[in-house]
Amino acid sequence: MKIYHFALLFLIFFLGIVIKTDISIGELKALENENDEITKSLISATSDAVNYLTKTGSYGAESINKEEVLNTLFTSLYSSLGIISDPAAQAEIEMYIPVILLCDVDGYYVYYYDEYKAGDGNTYIERTWTEKIPYSYEDKYFIYRFTLTDMAYLYDKNNMLGIDESVVVSDYKELGISPLYSDFRANNRGCILFNDEEYELIKKTTIMNKLEDVMAYYTSRHNYMANRQGITYSFSFPTGKGEEWAEYIDDVNILVVFQGYPYGPDRNYTYNKIASAGANIIKKSSYYVEEKSWYYLAHRQGCEKIKDNDLVLEETFDTIEECIRLGAYTCECIEHGARVPELKLWERY
Repeated sequence: MKIYHFALLFLIFFLGIVIKTDISIGELKALENENDEITKSLISATSDAVNYLTKTGSYGAESINKEEVLNTLFTSLYSSLGIISDPAAQAEIEMYIPVILLCDVDGYYVYYYDEYKAGDGNTYIERTWTEKIPYSYEDKYFIYRFTLTDMAYLYDKNNMLGIDESVVVSDYKELGISPLYSDFRANNRGCILFNDEEYELIKKTTIMNKLEDVMAYYTSRHNYMANRQGITYSFSFPTGKGEEWAEYIDDVNILVVFQGYPYGPDRNYTYNKIASAGANIIKKSSYYVEEKSWYYLAHRQGCEKIKDNDLVLEETFDTIEECIRLGAYTCECIEHGARVPELKLWERY
């Protein structure tokens, strides 16, 4: 063989590799685009459901119309995926959503698959809601029912507060300033109610752990029931960083577990995701600054000393640090910070 024969063979071999690589890149790009489309559809549907809560004011107490929330979510999802007129495809999609959590101000609801035996002896599966489950936590002092605001339900299991009520419903900061609880404060400074940072950390950790445990439990339960029904889809609980789905944990929000969905040209790839969206309803406490004779005094929102007080500045502050930069001292309603110094007047003789 002459040298140009080798050159021709090399060129054919090289072009084959290039063409194969281009096909592989094209397939990967198509997979990526399909994955992105599913993600966009799921996030859009979750956001539409949360927007329903915001627009209708349907949150808090027992006012949530859960069925309408579901209707909004699934209608949006079906529309985005192009199956709004395909009941069979809709039923298939729903099988890949084992659990939905609707997180309200003072607790959460779980929408899940339930299994029951009817009078005819047959076993059936249906979707249903739980009752509202509280964000609960217990230590040696109280049983707490947290809310997404500063309000808390405290069950005084050991009568440590020394009052008649066994259940106290209050802004948790009130226990740090009210004279009614002065004896308890003096003897129990280690309680989380007197440490804002620790309280918020425990509250957030408690809520995150409970929601994650519930999602994992009902997903596993769903997969077990599906296997018993002869459904052989490849299910797996979506894994990943908690902060990805917990972004809206401080607000009224919806969590949707979408797992095991097959996609790709041969449907041999599996899509898993926990989608979440927040309603932007819960507003954090603000700080107010009162202009005194020769100094500024910072107060937490709700402090009795600033009610009907004409000396309070119009501007509000998101953090105590902003007040301190203004040169403000802190009121007793704020646990930490510089107090107003006592000035002693000297008499001349």
